[in-house]
Amino acid sequence: MLRMGEVNEVDHQAMQHMLTSGAIDWHGFGAQIAREADALLGGDKATLIIDESGFAKKGEASAGIARQWNGRLGKVDNCQVGVFANLCRDSMAS
Repeated sequence: MLRMGEVNEVDHQAMQHMLTSGAIDWHGFGAQIAREADALLGGDKATLIIDESGFAKKGEASAGIARQWNGRLGKVDNCQVGVFANLCRDSMAS
C-alpha cells in the first residue's frame, strides 16, 4: 500500500480508506477480472487445471525445503512443493 501511495502521489491514510472503507465493488471487480481472463484463455472450450506436487528432498541445497505435508509420501517430511498450471483447450480426455 505504501508503494502504491508513492506511485500515485496520495497519502497513506487515503490509500487505507480506499482499501478498507471505500465504495469499491470487490465482487464485481473479481468477476470482471475472471471474464477477461476467461476470454484470453479460451472461453467455454478451455479448462485451467492447477495442481500441487511435493518432492522429497534431503539436504539443504535446494530452495524452499521445509518440513511440510508431502502427498506423495503421505506424511510430513522434508520436501519441496511445486504448483503447476495446465491449460487445456478445445478437447480433453475424461
